[in-house]
Amino acid sequence: MAKYFISFLILLSFTNSWALKPDKNYIAKPEDLSLRYTTNTITTFDGYALHSWTIQPDPANDKKTTLILTYGDSGNMSYWLNQAWVASNNGYTVVLFDYRGFGQSQDFTINNDYLYYNEFVTDLEAVIQWTKTKNKNNKTGIWAFSMGTIMTNMALQKQSVDFVIAEGLVFDPSAIAAKIKQAKDKTILLPDTNFNIQKLSSTIRCPYLLFAGKQDKMTTVADSKLFSEMATNRELIEFDGNHLEGFAKLSQGDFGTTYMQKINSFIQR
Repeated sequence: MAKYFISFLILLSFTNSWALKPDKNYIAKPEDLSLRYTTNTITTFDGYALHSWTIQPDPANDKKTTLILTYGDSGNMSYWLNQAWVASNNGYTVVLFDYRGFGQSQDFTINNDYLYYNEFVTDLEAVIQWTKTKNKNNKTGIWAFSMGTIMTNMALQKQSVDFVIAEGLVFDPSAIAAKIKQAKDKTILLPDTNFNIQKLSSTIRCPYLLFAGKQDKMTTVADSKLFSEMATNRELIEFDGNHLEGFAKLSQGDFGTTYMQKINSFIQR
């Protein structure tokens, strides 16, 4: 098991690319971590086939709560099997999926200079609807990372969930593009979307838990704090780390233990 944790953490560190870098190859499968799971195909409203794994908890420890994990701008869902492993051990059902053009989901032409595509929002909308139909749990929430928080806040304009957990919240995609231009002299393209976080936020009623790294220069603590203050049912947890390092930093002995304790407490409330 340790070898998987090490390799996954190293690979995860390369996913902070801030431009689209889909990986068609899975670095592991759920059976490599002895996970109970099913493989599913989810069809989007515009006809794309998405590859998905549903990771199932031990029935004796089942919290009857589903987490839909939506990741950032690179890799594929296999890069997040460690998080799914820990969450399922904590009694959660975890739905992993790949955006179109990622992993074994249907091919989609991607310009790697883009930060995201609006079509990924359509993908998440379909996954939310499929999950709520197929998994008859008491609660369904989204667990969003980095670019996945863009997809989440946009998808929740049409779909609803019981809660959201987000790490590395993207407050303003154009600000991210400007930071990358300044730091790397790289031009990041954005889809033709009027992304207004305040307008999006005003329509989201469900509880929202945010994790933010104090050393994160791209998706800052300040950004997450601003978003958390837009509604009374939002909670911000700061950790001493960089972008998407929360799971590793909020650990006590075992990987992600403190992180999951925060999630457990949030969902129980």
